[in-house]
Amino acid sequence: MTYRVLRIDEQLYGCEELPEGQPVCCDVLLEDETGERRVIAYPDAELTRLGIDEGDTVRLDHHTLIRL
Repeated sequence: MTYRVLRIDEQLYGCEELPEGQPVCCDVLLEDETGERRVIAYPDAELTRLGIDEGDTVRLDHHTLIRL
């Protein structure tokens, strides 16, 4: 299924520190062709590596985003 990336927000950790070895994650708001929305957590560095930004079209394949 394909989605449009509506919003990317870095997760807030408040006064708690990120556990050692855990990547910084973002909440990614996705919308499918029917208008159904869902939020997934995704590593920030991976979004950057893939060049995924708000407004892009992506496919979600077994919890992996693929930029189209």
